[in-house]
Amino acid sequence: MEPCKKCAECNNLCEIVPQMAGTFKALGDLTRLQIIYILSTDTSGTLGVSELAARLKISQPAVSQHLKTLKAEGLVGSRRDGFYVYYTVNRERMMEFRNRFELMYASVMQQCSREMVRKATPGRPVRACVVFYSYSGVTRRVAEGIRNASGCDLVEVRTRAPYSSFTAYTTGVVRSRKGACDPIEPGEIDVSGYDLLIIGTPVWAWKPAPAINAAVQALRGCEGKMAVVFTTCINQPGEALPLLRKSLEERDVTVMAEISLNQDDAKNPDAGGELLRQIIAANPLRGMADGETGEGNSENADV
Repeated sequence: MEPCKKCAECNNLCEIVPQMAGTFKALGDLTRLQIIYILSTDTSGTLGVSELAARLKISQPAVSQHLKTLKAEGLVGSRRDGFYVYYTVNRERMMEFRNRFELMYASVMQQCSREMVRKATPGRPVRACVVFYSYSGVTRRVAEGIRNASGCDLVEVRTRAPYSSFTAYTTGVVRSRKGACDPIEPGEIDVSGYDLLIIGTPVWAWKPAPAINAAVQALRGCEGKMAVVFTTCINQPGEALPLLRKSLEERDVTVMAEISLNQDDAKNPDAGGELLRQIIAANPLRGMADGETGEGNSENADV
């Protein structure tokens, strides 16, 4: 679907929402929702009008009318077997509806997150920057979610020699266990103009990725800053968070909060917004005097 060229940041919701209205209307009836539920939990694949009428305790003509509405929206399909017609949920249509709903959900939550930021920092915009490394794209998606929700700046750290799927789990893991630093781009990261640093990394062998170790060393103007660190991992972060805290504290950065996202957390379409909520709840700038902000150019992003 091509951008509509009408919205400042088009995600096609302006076209998708009207198309979803009919689906919401079809599902906005209790009986039709019950039909969807019955069809989705049926294992026989042989539910017809008479069987549905018996379960719902309504007439067969009423069931037929509800099925007609659901079929018109593509939510229900049917197949004929001799004299019988059996009904099932249309999997492809349900997946399409889910994807569109999640897009709408993410857009709504993004606006909610921005309002959350405005309420948390009344009259005192906070300049923030997310410095992160991402191998698989999971950490990048979370970092972009924070940026979309708050308007902060992003600095993505990349290794000069990209890891392959093989070397990431051999060389990369070994270097992670040793606490090594990978050669990275950018070689220096100037954060002097920010009040808050948000540092993100995937967990490799229960430790920070070597690229983020290098990123901490590449920070310039970080002394005296406040920071929040987060990790993305399959299950548990191991030593990653305390090691990242230690390396930042050695650069005279005060870590105010440590947050870990497991694979289920990261799957949330609003993972970045949820992480931002946790950051705000931790009140990482509580050590700053009212009205005091970090030195730097006022063009830096506000949170």
